[in-house]
Amino acid sequence: MRASDLLGATAYDAEGRRLGRIADLIAGVDPAGAPVIRAVLVAPNRRVRLLGYERDEMSRPWLIDRIARWVHRDLREVSWDDVRLTRT
Repeated sequence: MRASDLLGATAYDAEGRRLGRIADLIAGVDPAGAPVIRAVLVAPNRRVRLLGYERDEMSRPWLIDRIARWVHRDLREVSWDDVRLTRT
């Protein structure tokens, strides 16, 4: 599976409730050194394009910061273990 297959896909929780659309992937490395998905960023109501301004460590002008925070106000991080790609 590729990242492009996941981005924009609808995510569900273990009970089959819709979480929203996957907007971004948060990756890490397993003990063997292979890349793994740790979590996803989910937008509940719409497709979201992330530009990097929503990351806290990113330095940006105050106006861009306010706009990015408002646009991404419903964006939330969900552990990959809690995400299902099909309704159960």
